This record gives sequence, structure tokens and C-alpha cells, in this order.
Amino acid sequence: MKKLLVGLLVSLVCLSVLNAKGTTHVKGAKVISAKKTEYLQRKGKALLLDARGAKLYLKGTIVGSLNLPVKRYNTLKKLLPSKDTTLITFCNGYKCEKSDELAELLIKDGFTKVLIYKGGFPEWKKKGYTVTGKIRKCKEAPKGPYTPSKEANINGTKVYLGQDKGMIDQFWFSELINTNKMPKGYQLVDVRKSSQFKEGHIEGAINIPLDEKTKKMDSSLFPKDKIVVFYCNTGMQSVDSFTSLNNNENKNILYLDANVECKGTKCTVEANENI
Repeated sequence: MKKLLVGLLVSLVCLSVLNAKGTTHVKGAKVISAKKTEYLQRKGKALLLDARGAKLYLKGTIVGSLNLPVKRYNTLKKLLPSKDTTLITFCNGYKCEKSDELAELLIKDGFTKVLIYKGGFPEWKKKGYTVTGKIRKCKEAPKGPYTPSKEANINGTKVYLGQDKGMIDQFWFSELINTNKMPKGYQLVDVRKSSQFKEGHIEGAINIPLDEKTKKMDSSLFPKDKIVVFYCNTGMQSVDSFTSLNNNENKNILYLDANVECKGTKCTVEANENI
């Protein structure tokens, strides 16, 4: 009986380690902490690779890192150093899987020292480590509540657009979600994996993941009589999902550029800054 209990406890410990923050499914790669990453970066003992898109990279990144988005890997991998260089991949936090995807590509290409920093840029910035980004002209903060300006009409429903093509005004729309004031005529689509959707999602959203193999969305699954808004954890997958559609498919589709944190259907949405 005692041996059985010990066995069960060991199994539970193993399961908790497998499901803990900071684990990876990538064979041959090792997850490291922010402290270890900062040490290797500061001592010049590793090259950091930002797996996020160029927009987020320009907005802010770990100083000295190289931008290497997964979808541009084959084009940009020629910029990488020798195969025995220590490489550290990172992206937009623990729920962002781009760092794992990039690590997997590197290992398949023969790189032998691949590390993954799962905390990514958000954790790095929060800890006060050195960052860099695009220099932006300072603007005086507007007084009073935020007022959207780019009004449009899609399928007879009023909407406010963001600064980039296909983007909904993230400040306006995030506030609607956070205050449970979502108007009729909208359909939220969670483009993450079904397992992530089950862990937590915005109330009323449906789950239509971006196809892992084709990297495309099936537009036939979306309602045609509503404004469809893609969202994910960080905005990255939402952008990828939108850009996978052609102009005939995305007429009533927009994406939300925001960070979304959910526990069940209780969610907090924080709009990403414009560049």
C-alpha cells in the first residue's frame, strides 16, 4: 500500500512538472529562466532570436536580439551564425508558442545549442532588463475618455477601425469587452488551439483555429451577416489569421490587436499600443 501511494505521488509530481509554466514539447531544446537569459545576453554568450512579427519587434524587444519570425525563417536563416552558437528563442510570453516553433526549426536545421526563454519580452520588460525599440515622437496624452475616430459600416453595423488594414480599433473594442457592452452584430472568433480555448475564452466567442499545416483560415465557417473579430492571447495569431485570407474572404472580418487573459469566461483585454 505504501509503495502504491509513493508511486501515485511520483506520478502526480511528474504530471505537475509536465504541465508547469515554462515547459516545451521541442526535443533537443531546453527552457531557461529570465535570470539565466539576462546573464547569457549580458556576457555576450548567446544570440537572442525574437520570434514575433516585425511590428511587435519594432515596438520593443530585448536589446541585441535578431528578429526571426517563424513564417520568414527560410528567408532569414542565412543571417544566423554557426551551428554551434548558443541561440535563445523568445516571443510574447508563456502562452506564445512561436518561440517553440522557431526552436524546432533551428534544431531541424542542425543547430545544437537551442534554448527557449518562455517568459518572453513581457516578462523581460517587467523585470526591468534592458530593452530597445523604435523611437516615437512623444504625444500629449488626450484628456478625458478615449474617443475612436475612424468610423466605418460593415454589414449595416457601425465599427471603428484601427491604424492598420483589417484592425479593429483595439482601445475602443477592448473597453467594450471589459465592460460587457458588446453590441449586436459582432462575432468573436478565438483563433487559438481548441485546448487553449477550453482553458478560457471570451464569453460568446467561437473557436476556429488557424490551420497548423496550411497556415490558413477556412472562411466558409464564418457568419456572413456579422462583423467577425479574430482574437488570441497576444494579437500575433490574430494578425496571421487575417493575413491568411484574400480580399474576397475578409470583407466582414477584422482582428483585435490586444493581450487577452482568461480564467474560464472571465477575461481581461488590454489593447496593444500603436507604433
